Amino acid sequence: MANRLITFAGGASLGFIASRILPPLVSQTVASWNTARGHDPFQYLAEDHDRFRRLLAEMEESRGKGTFHRTQLLARLKRGLAAHAMAEEDVIYPLIHDEVGAEVAAERLYSEHGMIKTHLYALERTMGDEVAWLDRAAALRRLLDAHARQEEEVEFPRLRGLLDHDALARTARHIRREKAMML
Repeated sequence: MANRLITFAGGASLGFIASRILPPLVSQTVASWNTARGHDPFQYLAEDHDRFRRLLAEMEESRGKGTFHRTQLLARLKRGLAAHAMAEEDVIYPLIHDEVGAEVAAERLYSEHGMIKTHLYALERTMGDEVAWLDRAAALRRLLDAHARQEEEVEFPRLRGLLDHDALARTARHIRREKAMML
């Protein structure tokens, strides 16, 4: 009996460790492979922006669909934004700050992430009030859209122009690793 318990505990521990270590490693490997094939690491983040825009549009069109539906949409948005924000805050914004030398731009982007989180909290609090929910979702969409446009049209191109192939591959690996940490 004791041997079974030890075997079970060891297997469970190994499974837990593997579930925490393997996703970031696999993500980094995939990112390196994609970058070697010419994929842009910033495209991953722009694709997230598009997915968030679609989710927010769906949130704004949720009139009459009930609290449960709004809760599901908000949970999907929050989960995606958490992984996305971690990648940007831990990888992209330090590059903007240190490599580009755009301290003010990096600080503004960090600040906008804080505002986005404030909107998410307000959405949670207005779950049962459809009118307030729709107003807050629209405000969040406007904020997120302006934030994403700044990144896609100004900050990402600046980094693309500055980073060589190896740095782009490293950036892609780091983005994937950070996003995988939120699994």
